[in-house]
Amino acid sequence: MLKGSICMKYIFIILIPFSLFSFVYPFSQADTLIVEIRNYSNSKSDSTAWINIDYPFIMNVDNSEAVNRINLMLEEEFKQSIAWYDEIVSDTSLFFDSTYIMQYSFETGYQVYYNTKNFVSIVLNHYQYTGGAHGNYFALGFNINMSDAALVSLTDVIQEGKLDLLAYECEEAILEKYQANSLFEAGLFENEISIPEDQDFYIIPGAVVLQFDPYEIGPYSMGEIIVEIPFEKISDILQEGLPFATN
Repeated sequence: MLKGSICMKYIFIILIPFSLFSFVYPFSQADTLIVEIRNYSNSKSDSTAWINIDYPFIMNVDNSEAVNRINLMLEEEFKQSIAWYDEIVSDTSLFFDSTYIMQYSFETGYQVYYNTKNFVSIVLNHYQYTGGAHGNYFALGFNINMSDAALVSLTDVIQEGKLDLLAYECEEAILEKYQANSLFEAGLFENEISIPEDQDFYIIPGAVVLQFDPYEIGPYSMGEIIVEIPFEKISDILQEGLPFATN
């Protein structure tokens, strides 16, 4: 169990606007899982450092071992954030500067993009400020087969040796999104995109979504680059027997 200030709320399948988390559920309530919002927050008494985390906890109404393993996996991710905060706070040398009072922060939220009893796609959104001109943010996708609590990788979705075809569709989508004739013109670092096997992604109804953090393929000024690729455009390279609908 996480230590600190923890509060809990129960949510069902609704859309909740919030800074770093929201839910997108186009499914009927009978076919979805119930997710509990848990919050951990802590701060130094002088407000020079703080942490605020919203993280998902899947209600285990069927006493499923798979759900237990998923919740432990998600909790471990947030424990790493808390360990980072504790390390920062313990280093008192970071908080003394004759000209500037440093403030450190770490915020985390999440979005549930796909929620059925067979498959869940959750994105954890992290923001941290550790000094410098601006903070940094990054996202992690957790795509989970609910039958066995296994993480679904991009190579579980796309056929072996076909990531180059996915990269082509990604490039075409970026050119259209930014109304550009080349990736350079769009603002990217390179004029072609390579999709590694561990590329971060998530699933929404009807599409796979590739997400690139700042500096990954473009400058910080472009922010997070989100590329939505409809299943209909990549139907020939999808694996069979996927735990989510592709039509």
